This record gives sequence, structure tokens and C-alpha cells, in this order.
Amino acid sequence: MEQGAALSDFLNLSSRTSTFISIDVVGSTALKSGENEQDIIYTFLSYHKLVSQLTYDHHGDVFHITGDGIMCRFQRADDAASLAQAILRDLSAFNKKQNRLNHPLRLRVGVHTGEVMESDTLSSGQLISHTIDITAKIQRNAPPDHARLSEATIAQLKEKDAYYRVGWDATLGMNIYEYKTSATASAAPRQIPDPARVLIVEQELDEITQLKKTFFGRRHDALSVYTQNQAALCIGVWKPHLVLISADLPWNTGWELLTGLRADATMSAIPIITMSRQTTGDAIQKCFKMGANGFLRKPLDGQQILKRVELVMREFYL
Repeated sequence: MEQGAALSDFLNLSSRTSTFISIDVVGSTALKSGENEQDIIYTFLSYHKLVSQLTYDHHGDVFHITGDGIMCRFQRADDAASLAQAILRDLSAFNKKQNRLNHPLRLRVGVHTGEVMESDTLSSGQLISHTIDITAKIQRNAPPDHARLSEATIAQLKEKDAYYRVGWDATLGMNIYEYKTSATASAAPRQIPDPARVLIVEQELDEITQLKKTFFGRRHDALSVYTQNQAALCIGVWKPHLVLISADLPWNTGWELLTGLRADATMSAIPIITMSRQTTGDAIQKCFKMGANGFLRKPLDGQQILKRVELVMREFYL
């Protein structure tokens, strides 16, 4: 029965022309070597979020993600080409602000336009298309921090001045064009608040004592509260520069507070660090997916606190 249903899916295919973008991180395995686990998780989740948001902004869809490779799909070649440029332009700012690894992320981008056979009942992962294969091959041949486009894509573009012809690719049987990012203007200088107002949402007295001692030594103003409602009130009135939330509060109120802050437009811009005794990769990944900017393992250590807080403050305010 299942085989018959699957066969009918493939018998009811229709053809559709789309433009695909294949994006991959150069040498991602080497990038992760020797790095802190939470820095790896934060950096690559932030990278996926950046690509997904830019894809949405340029009227496309994330087709699928495999490891550190991302495939996106567009109805219009111009939108796809604009995304390729935007990713490369924004990569420098991403490396300065959100990349917590010791080396910058470098990307290869491939773009190709062609037909895909599809049906409403097939998922994206089940589609088999020569167009998708060619897109991936173009990406693999692109130099780091470059986007390469097929002549089929170039032919669809209204503005072609940003691209130059690399030459004929005998393997693919087509001319290949290239776009290289240019240096972006530097942002206006900003300053870390000094002293910074730090709100602590925690019920464990030992951890509160450790945090206050650490922040007193750095001349920051630290205020501790115990409940979600107290935290919301203090954030609205006191306007902290940084919030530390315990994920170990009873009844998951720590997670609820994190979710609420990230959903509130007036409070969503405050950097947040979560703290927990649950230190598995899944727990760390959960906090970053929910919008936290950092993670601290309990029991807290003064040097650990300073390193993570200064990192988050630097990324957020500079």
C-alpha cells in the first residue's frame, strides 16, 4: 500500500522553473575543532537564522538544510541573486558580532535556474532534480566568499552589471559567472554601558551571592529577583542592560520568561544569558533557539561569568 502511494506521487509530477541557491560554510569541521561547544552551537544557529531571515526577506524559501549546507528556492532569479549578494555583504558583520569561534565563517554560494519535477504530496527532500545537483556543483567550485551563477540564471536577471563571466565549465556544459563581495562601510562606534545594570532572575542563594560578588568587582549594578512577575516589572522600570535568567526555576518559569521577553517588542532587544545545571548540548541548543545570547553552567564560577558576560556585552553594544 505504501509502495503504491509513493508510486502515485511520482506519476503525478508537474514541471516548474525555479532558481536555487546552495550555500555552504568553507572548512566547517576545522572551524569547530578545539572550540567551546556552546560557542559552536550559538554561532551556527545564528548563521542558520541569518540565512533563513534573509531568504524570507528576499521572497524565497529554505528548501532544506544538510549539516552546514543550506539550499534555498526562489520563483524569481532576481530575488535569488539579491540574496546571494546580501549574504556575502552581511557576512563581515556576522563574523564581528555573532561568530564566537576563533576564525571567521567563509561561504561558498552557487546559483542555478532550471526545471524541477514536483507534486503536492512530495516533500522537498524527496524531489530529485538535475537542477538541484547542478546548483550544488556550482557552489562547490566557487572560491570562498564568492557567489557563482549559471548562465541560465544570468539570462533571467534584469541587472547583470555586478557579475562577470568566469568562463566555460566543460563538466556542466555552461558558462559560469561570478559575484564577489565588496567591503562594507564600518558602523558608527558604540560603547558598552559602564556601569551596566544587570538583572538576575534566580532563586539559589549561592548563585545569587556569586553573581553579585562578581558584578560588584566589575562596578556593575546588580539587582536580583525571584519570580517571573518581579522580573517583568523590574525590566520595565529599571531597564537593565543585561538579564541573567535561571532555567532551573520551578514550573519552567525561567523558560517562560525568556520566551516572553523575546516576544515583547519593547523588551526583545535586551541581551539575555541563561543559567542552568543542565549542561548537555540539547539544553544549550534549546536556550539559543529560544533567543538567549549566552549560557552559563552551574555551579557558577567568577571567571566563567566574566568571560561570558563580557563576550555578550561586547557583541551586543559594540
